[in-house]
Amino acid sequence: MSLCLAIVSGKGGTGKSTVSSGLSIAFSRNNKKVLLVDLDMGLRCIDTFFGIEEGVVFDLYDAISSGNYESAFYYPENEFDNICIVPAPPKNKPVTAEQFSSFYDFCNERFDVIILDLPAGLDFSLLENVKDRLTFICVSNPDPISVKDASCVAQTLYENGIKNPKLIINKFDAELIICKTYKNIDSVIDLSGIRLLGIIPNSPDLMLLPLNHKLRKKSKAYKALNRISRRLSGETVLLPKPKRI
Repeated sequence: MSLCLAIVSGKGGTGKSTVSSGLSIAFSRNNKKVLLVDLDMGLRCIDTFFGIEEGVVFDLYDAISSGNYESAFYYPENEFDNICIVPAPPKNKPVTAEQFSSFYDFCNERFDVIILDLPAGLDFSLLENVKDRLTFICVSNPDPISVKDASCVAQTLYENGIKNPKLIINKFDAELIICKTYKNIDSVIDLSGIRLLGIIPNSPDLMLLPLNHKLRKKSKAYKALNRISRRLSGETVLLPKPKRI
């Protein structure tokens, strides 16, 4: 059985797809076979993060419609050979919860980690039939509006019977704590109402990932993503002090 993650956010711009891609890289470098599924219908971008967009012919809708699920499996070259990507379909080719459930069952037996990159917002109906088998992770920026959106996401998840969602604070700047914009990290967590999983620093390495399709192992961003992947794999990994994140 796979470790299955649903990456969500309130509004767009939090870096949800960047986090999904970065976690895929972290898991793959720890010898995990990763399936990364882009579910942002009409606004797909995961293929761009890994430089495969020009080679995409079939998407999730095509794979489900044909019954040949592997027709939409794409494997990036170079160092990402442990990652398989499924592109999202256009908006006018919707996928139902029943169809996605069958696709999910097929994939669950073939990968160590499945990461679902959902569109921003509060609609999780596509995952209705598999939600009990997923770990939901909300990506938020540390600014007050984004944290408020994360709180709305948490409330919606709880109302849909989804227990124990987790929070990733992305684009973190230690100056927010040093300059006392926030009293401490706990204040951000309290406002969101979600248990913290990890913090990722504001980083040019992640900003450039869709352009150069690389993520340096020594970068602070990658180290943060690797800590998160290890926690999700069951390891106890302490959170560094804000200046070291």
